[in-house]
Amino acid sequence: MTLDSDFYRRLLESSPEGVALVDAQNPENPVIYVNPAFEALTGYPAADLIGKNLRLLQGDDRDQDARHRLREAMARGEACRVLLRNHRKDGRVFWNEMSVIPLVDAQGRVTHFAGHHRDAGERLRIEPKPSRDSPINIHLPTAVTVRDDRLTGLFTLPYLEELLKRDWAIATRENRSIAVFSVDIDALDLYNATFGRAAGDSAIRRVSHCIAGCLRRSSDVTARIDGGSLLAFAPGLSSEQAFRVGQTMAERVRELRIHHPRSAILRYVSVSVGVSAVIAEQNVDPATLLERSLQQLKLAKSAGRNQAA
Repeated sequence: MTLDSDFYRRLLESSPEGVALVDAQNPENPVIYVNPAFEALTGYPAADLIGKNLRLLQGDDRDQDARHRLREAMARGEACRVLLRNHRKDGRVFWNEMSVIPLVDAQGRVTHFAGHHRDAGERLRIEPKPSRDSPINIHLPTAVTVRDDRLTGLFTLPYLEELLKRDWAIATRENRSIAVFSVDIDALDLYNATFGRAAGDSAIRRVSHCIAGCLRRSSDVTARIDGGSLLAFAPGLSSEQAFRVGQTMAERVRELRIHHPRSAILRYVSVSVGVSAVIAEQNVDPATLLERSLQQLKLAKSAGRNQAA
């Protein structure tokens, strides 16, 4: 059976994952195709994306280590997988789990990059209760989840997601609050450019342990998401208590006095912290809480970084 181009287009358009195709021959890497799932994921219609660089999805949030690793891999014509903070057209922030694959012609030249995109927060969605007397339906991954981040020794994002789903169900039954902290090392790309990747990894480890040290209870969980981005949650904290913890995180990192001569914020490595705390309810899921913390992180960055919001 011979498959024509229309078949492949229909295959892409039926994919549940967002797919974007960009021109690798043009230095601006403009988008030449997005499928309906990508439009739904980002809120942008195809007409708003064709001919544009997908950096527009980061808005002003450009100093993400993962973004620079993506750019370096594309410059080398290599495949890569990253987690990026992206902004939907309506301004909502989400974690975009992105895999990029180079496409080559008969001569081995990279002509295009195909990107596969999905909302990492979708794994945190909780199914609605089928009835008043039935338990909350929580679908945890059946595969073994890697627990520890190799660079920092903190938890990984998938493992944190499992724990957050479990604790959310408990907090819902007990009418308790949960606080989420989205943390980002400011200007990490400039730090890496100045001192090298090994020094950058060392700074990530020191900051990660510092952030984890601000949440000392056995129920508190901290994970590294990607690059210098961290995520933590703490059950039982009110909004006021959580905000004070976020402020403490920023203060403790400043006190590490990790020299950063190229930072436009201050002479030392700093962090921005987004804080969100809510009473767990059955009609809300933890993914919504994560999205709120990312929105607050966006506010902390727009207000000048080196602070909690």
